[in-house]
Amino acid sequence: MRQLIYLTALTFCILSVSCTKTAVPVDLATCCKIENEKKYVEISGYLDDGGFMSCSGRDGCIQCGMDLAEMPKTAKGLSVYVEEGDGANKISKINGSYKRDELKIHDNSGNVISLNDKVKVTGEMNVLPDGSFCFLEISKIEK
Repeated sequence: MRQLIYLTALTFCILSVSCTKTAVPVDLATCCKIENEKKYVEISGYLDDGGFMSCSGRDGCIQCGMDLAEMPKTAKGLSVYVEEGDGANKISKINGSYKRDELKIHDNSGNVISLNDKVKVTGEMNVLPDGSFCFLEISKIEK
């Protein structure tokens, strides 16, 4: 009986470790390479709304488009999508017009971050076959 319990616990540990995704660190300046297509990556930078944010989705999952730039309030960076909601790794719902300081983006711990905070975002990279456009669907935000 003791061996069965040990074997069951060992199997559970192996299965739980094998299901964990490991993110590959990539540089913001070179992340849109075709070899990054469908990779689970992590990239550092500053989230920016670009003065306007559009949120849309389907099947009850709403995502809001933003940019990830090398410096705050700079030129357009990588397009990223953050899920709408009030929990960790989400952006609170925006009703109509808003001010930048009213945006509530939650990090992995559920804390609200500022657009002036440097973050590391993790998610799945999507790259067009010719490398002309790419975007990241964020699954984790770390300050």
